[in-house]
Amino acid sequence: MNKIDLNSFDFRQDFYESFNLVVTVKSFDLQSIRKRYLDSKKNSRSGSVERRDVALGGIVSLRIEKGKVLEERILTKLKEPRGVDLRNGVLAFSSENTVYVIDKKMVQLENPWFSYIHTVSLSPFNGSNLLISSSGFDCIFEYDYQNNDLLWEWFAWENGFDLSKASLDGKELRITRNKKQSIAWDHQNIEHLFIDKPSVQVLPTAKRTAFINSVEYHQSNTNVVVATLFHHGNLIKIDKNTQKHQVILTDLLHPHGGIASNDFIMATSTNSGEVVIKQGKEELRYFFNNIKGKPSEISEMEWLQNSKRISEHLYLTIDSNRTSFILFDTKLKCYDVVPFNDNWAVQDLAFGKLTEFQTKELLQLTNPSN
Repeated sequence: MNKIDLNSFDFRQDFYESFNLVVTVKSFDLQSIRKRYLDSKKNSRSGSVERRDVALGGIVSLRIEKGKVLEERILTKLKEPRGVDLRNGVLAFSSENTVYVIDKKMVQLENPWFSYIHTVSLSPFNGSNLLISSSGFDCIFEYDYQNNDLLWEWFAWENGFDLSKASLDGKELRITRNKKQSIAWDHQNIEHLFIDKPSVQVLPTAKRTAFINSVEYHQSNTNVVVATLFHHGNLIKIDKNTQKHQVILTDLLHPHGGIASNDFIMATSTNSGEVVIKQGKEELRYFFNNIKGKPSEISEMEWLQNSKRISEHLYLTIDSNRTSFILFDTKLKCYDVVPFNDNWAVQDLAFGKLTEFQTKELLQLTNPSN
């Protein structure tokens, strides 16, 4: 493993072409999120123990050019949008417990097990399929969105991750949706939660077993998906046929945004401030810690929300603590910092420009009341 200080690269704004983005802003009140995060650091749990109020966020289109954000436009405001993808002219995004897809029409996907949806990923192999990470219940779904058909599902609780990371009294806590398992644990006096009414039951961050932050299609294998496990600090790949998983990156601190192909693996180690790239047996960790621009109250903390690969050597990272998009080129050894609104909690992004129809549909989408 080699660690590379991104601040040792040249600061430039001429190593990339201008490009368009669609981004999700989880909340337009980043300061409140920071306060909750700083409060959570006072205890040993990873995240909140009780459910918090849902924030209002939105979908924003913009263009990046020579270190600046241009043509910024809020297209809709809705409850905590996180995941977004734009592929082959199809737009997909999430809002708390609903997935929207806009192609030739707008489609809504709902499922009682959708909770705190973090990512949506359109298939590079089949234009009508997409993956959904339902972080609130530690599960993954694949849908044919055109026909609203559930194609595949994976619950962490049933695949080796049934132990919660925290309980109110500090004891071990297991989670299941299986009635027989719940009865067996009752007989063994094992403390557990039985989740059988997902539409009314909730799991705060600290009580989740895996906290699946992201899920993506493996870029070389149609039968494999890759997922980041926030609580375990791993990137795993899952065989859809066998349901079995394998760790492919470890030693990550609250990871986001993992991707993989046969010869490339990448994930964002959020709290250590690193983008981790593995090609063959070589693992490189590009760390952001020495880049200026963080408020004094979080000067020792890092929060890299997600990273995307633009081309072979060019990458873009959402840096929440510096409220900036950071671009870096690993071959040219240069980087740029592109500030965005300092009260926006930017969650995810997709490259490309929306069609007039998609823009119109977003502008007409009202904030759901349920």
